[in-house]
Amino acid sequence: GTFTYKGQEMVKDAIRPNFTRPATDNDRRGWKPEKKLKYWYGHPKLVSITAAAKGQDYVVKTSYALSGDSAQVQVVYTVKNPGVVSVAYQLQVKAGLPNIPRVGLQMGINPTFEDIQYYGLGPMENYSDRAYGFDLGVYRMDIDHMMEHYLYPQENGNRMEVRWMHLQNKKTGLLVVGEQPLSMSAWPYSQQAIVDAKHWFKLKKEDKITLNVDLKQMGVGGNDTWTDVSQPLEKYQVPAKDYSYSFYLIPTDLKQQIQDFIQYN
Repeated sequence: GTFTYKGQEMVKDAIRPNFTRPATDNDRRGWKPEKKLKYWYGHPKLVSITAAAKGQDYVVKTSYALSGDSAQVQVVYTVKNPGVVSVAYQLQVKAGLPNIPRVGLQMGINPTFEDIQYYGLGPMENYSDRAYGFDLGVYRMDIDHMMEHYLYPQENGNRMEVRWMHLQNKKTGLLVVGEQPLSMSAWPYSQQAIVDAKHWFKLKKEDKITLNVDLKQMGVGGNDTWTDVSQPLEKYQVPAKDYSYSFYLIPTDLKQQIQDFIQYN
């Protein structure tokens, strides 16, 4: 699990496949995806992990499975010099499974990386069915402004069409560069803490930032908030099928500008 560069902890908590989100008001009070899409709310189980040198690189392959092996995930990490990590995600799904809440990976990163800059849709949170009027551009803000502080804690702060996101303290940081547009968010709390809390002020910052690096997430819906029509329209759902995506994790020493690293895109 961890990733350290020049003595600085970049990733401090294992990168794991993640298919769920903290319930929104529409999810919780309305259509209840944890029941309708129940399969994806089981925890992915680590099945195997292998590591081997490949030329100048070092390759780590991890495999996960959900209940009955109806869905399997392989995540391949290729460690390149000087400390760049390529991450390749592949989901394989058997026929007949329900729609997927989200297709992605979640990790815990250095808690001091609260200064965030990204190239994607912004400046506010956006989702597939809540993206009209957001512009593609470079935005910068602290982690508190990356979040939407809903009174009842829930899924929040997502940014779509992210080409790159840089999270830093005053000396160093971590750059995430997608090989295709990503869906990303960063919280100073764990997903479970957001799920468990009943009021925003009860959330306390943790010793890691939860970073979501996803391919996509279903929309937030809302034709009402109390029946099945609170769910996202079909075109904003994520069908159960095979998906793959990849990105780079690049430690940044702030003596070099972030632009120097965009060549990896």
